[in-house]
Order: sequence, then structure tokens, then C-alpha cells
Amino acid sequence: MDFIISIIPLLVAWLLDILLGDPQWLSHPVIWFGKAISLCEHQFNKRNWRRLKGGLTAILLIVATYLITWRLLRVVSPFLWLDFVVRTILIFYCLAGTTLIREVRMVFSAVDRSLEEGRRQVGRIVGRDTANLSAQEIRTAGLETLAENLSDGVIAPLFWFALLGIPGMMAYKMVNTLDSMIGYKSERYRQFGMVAAR
Repeated sequence: MDFIISIIPLLVAWLLDILLGDPQWLSHPVIWFGKAISLCEHQFNKRNWRRLKGGLTAILLIVATYLITWRLLRVVSPFLWLDFVVRTILIFYCLAGTTLIREVRMVFSAVDRSLEEGRRQVGRIVGRDTANLSAQEIRTAGLETLAENLSDGVIAPLFWFALLGIPGMMAYKMVNTLDSMIGYKSERYRQFGMVAAR
């Protein structure tokens, strides 16, 4: 019975993801994660011990995300409907399948209209230079992004949900946000972002 009760918010969140995608008007925890990472990076990514400070920052933000989510769920758990709503919203935040599929469809539609429009559209979802891509390369880039982000936006969050519940999903989103913000081999992030990237 407990399993069924815990799975219903997941099913409702999945349905909401299909219906709504990632609405622009809705504030997203990843924005808050980004602000926290940016604040820590500006404070600690300087002078000595950058690798250590970056590692501690990553670990503390991940653990804090897990614990805050766990605590929030404990606080709302006595209130059945509030508990259901909070769980559903948190899971919804962690799933990102529909928006991604929609973006890739837009790439395919754009490249069918014109090569230049296809390059512009695929440039919204990939990090590479798209100025000289052929129509086939544009479609391939869209599909590669879909495959990579399907893992980040659907498969991995569901894995962490199965392993550690909703706090695990939220902690995974923090890991993913850390990697996408500071997990680079540039001069600025090579030391500070090493733990986040790994």
C-alpha cells in the first residue's frame, strides 16, 4: 500500500510533464540552485585551495539540497493533501522529457523550412558552433542532445527516485546543475569545478 501511495505523485507529475512541459512562468528550483552555485563560486573560486573549496562547495550544496527536501517532506507529511501536492510538484520539477522532445521537434521543423533557421534553432539546445552544419548534421545534433538530455532529464531522476526517493531526485538535480555551471576544463573552473564535474 505504501508503494502505491508513493507512486501516485510520480504518475501525476509525469502526466503534468506531458501536458505542461517546463512552463516559463513557473519558478524552477534549478534557478535557485544556479543562484546558490553562482554565489559560492564568486565567494570561493579565488586564490589558494580552489580545488578543495570547489569540492566542499559541491558536497555541501548536494547534501543541503537532500536534507532540505527531506525536511520539507517530513513537515508536510501529516497533511495528506499538502503532502501529495508537494511531492507531485517536486517530482514534476525533476522531470524534463516533454520540453526536450518539443525542442528537438522544433529543430526538425526549422531545418525543413530552411538551413539557416535550422542552425538557429539547434543552436538553442547545443553548445557547439552551428554556423556551418549541414541539414543532416543539424538533425544529428538534435538527436544527440535528445539522447544525452533524456538521461539527465528523465532516466537519471527516476533512478535516484527509486534509490533515495524525492530527496535523491532533488540532490541529483543539484549535481546536474553544478556540472553544467562549473564542470568545465576552462582556466576559471578547472580546479574549482573538478569535483562537480566528476
